[in-house]
Amino acid sequence: MLSDSSFFLFHISLTIPKSVTSIENYALQGCSSLSEVIMEEEASELSLGSNGASPLFSACPLDRVYIGRNISYPTSSINGYSPFYRNTKLRNIHITDKETEISDNEFYGCTNLKNVHIGNGVTSIGNWAFSGCSVLDYFVFGRNVRNIGPEAFSDCTNMTKLISHATTPPTCGSQALDDINKWTCQLFVPTDYISAYQQADQWKEFFFIEDNVNTLTEEIKNGTIESIYDASGRKQPRMQHGVNIVRMSDGTVRKIMVK
Repeated sequence: MLSDSSFFLFHISLTIPKSVTSIENYALQGCSSLSEVIMEEEASELSLGSNGASPLFSACPLDRVYIGRNISYPTSSINGYSPFYRNTKLRNIHITDKETEISDNEFYGCTNLKNVHIGNGVTSIGNWAFSGCSVLDYFVFGRNVRNIGPEAFSDCTNMTKLISHATTPPTCGSQALDDINKWTCQLFVPTDYISAYQQADQWKEFFFIEDNVNTLTEEIKNGTIESIYDASGRKQPRMQHGVNIVRMSDGTVRKIMVK
């Protein structure tokens, strides 16, 4: 039998399989060693409960969350706003193309959050969605984000790279991007759309606005990109002009056009 002190030495990963459609209230209460949650990719929605007035994962020292499907949950204060609300251990979030929205307050107060990747399915980022994520450093969102709510990134003062794949600059609510240090944070946007961002409200305030193809070299260095192939499937040492097929370290595949 393990003593209480030895139990906390273990870090547990939970995979929620495709067949599961809901996680009920209090299901994860007391899971004080759960550090990783993987929601397998699936077309159907996953419903998440709460711990009464506390978030579903409030007892879990999450380090990484992988969301491979659309999720729903109660968003009121009496249900803790979001399953991830004020999870102060969470560092990495990867959301695939299946999710459609980042809700209000979804990752509010995740003070240890550093890296976020959001896929092409997401169309909006809600009010205060990442507010209080004071060490957030690297943020990527897909091509279909159209709206970013008021104060979505308030207190995100340490961001160094903000990467947008949207060809139309998302419309920003009041003070959505105000607390990002626009003198030091690099904004990477799609090829040929730099001028659009340079003219868009809030986006135009960034001092560094660059072509996001240039970020691929950085992603190769930090291990985000696993391998590169040409249109015929031949492996390449680096990006080539034309179509490139890129396999990411999380197993996803992207098609990148380099002019």
